[in-house]
Amino acid sequence: MAAKEISLRLLIHKEENQILYAESGNDFVDVLLSFLTMPLGTVIRLTGKQSEMGSLDNLFGSVEDLDVQYLQSESCKNMLLHPKSASEECRRKLMVNIDDTEPTDYYLCTNASFPLNSDSDFKHLISTTRQRACRCGRSVSRRMPTRDKKVGGDGKDGVFVKGKMRYMITDNLQILPVCMRTSLELLTRFGISDPSVLEERDVKLGQKEALSLLKASLISKTVLSEVFLKKPK
Repeated sequence: MAAKEISLRLLIHKEENQILYAESGNDFVDVLLSFLTMPLGTVIRLTGKQSEMGSLDNLFGSVEDLDVQYLQSESCKNMLLHPKSASEECRRKLMVNIDDTEPTDYYLCTNASFPLNSDSDFKHLISTTRQRACRCGRSVSRRMPTRDKKVGGDGKDGVFVKGKMRYMITDNLQILPVCMRTSLELLTRFGISDPSVLEERDVKLGQKEALSLLKASLISKTVLSEVFLKKPK
């Protein structure tokens, strides 16, 4: 199956070699908003320990190199290197998803019987970590069946935003609904009165570009220009 891509229209200041804004539908906005749902460990892993977020890259590398004998379990190490997010199901519906974290599995105590007597029993019998010891002494290792989840939006709404709207995304990732007034305000902000200095360009965003946007968004205020115009930081 061919990798999915999102179409964007860029408005570029040719003399400054800078993107004023990108115009897109909700698919691109959903990808950008998904960055806010990623745990720090996921961001560092996806950026190849080049997030430039202080010393966190080194902290992640230390966990990678640390022998499992110094940790509670192999599952504990995996949890630190591949942390789960409460929005993981939402991210799997994105048109372009860069997070390769495996879906959360739930495990049941091998000694479990139904019906469960109380909420307390339920908490002890269910775990997201395999081989965890249940209070009864048995292992929590029986994988619970999960229903298949539909991947992709329903064609009416986005993942985080609703409706079939068009948006303007500035170079520093400010998101605004498309309207003539907003467009004029942005041009005024940049002191542009001559439309001949402007160029429209259509581009595609796939996983490679989305990952580059994530990396640039951590350290830059000219994110779109760096990714689509290869403008130096």
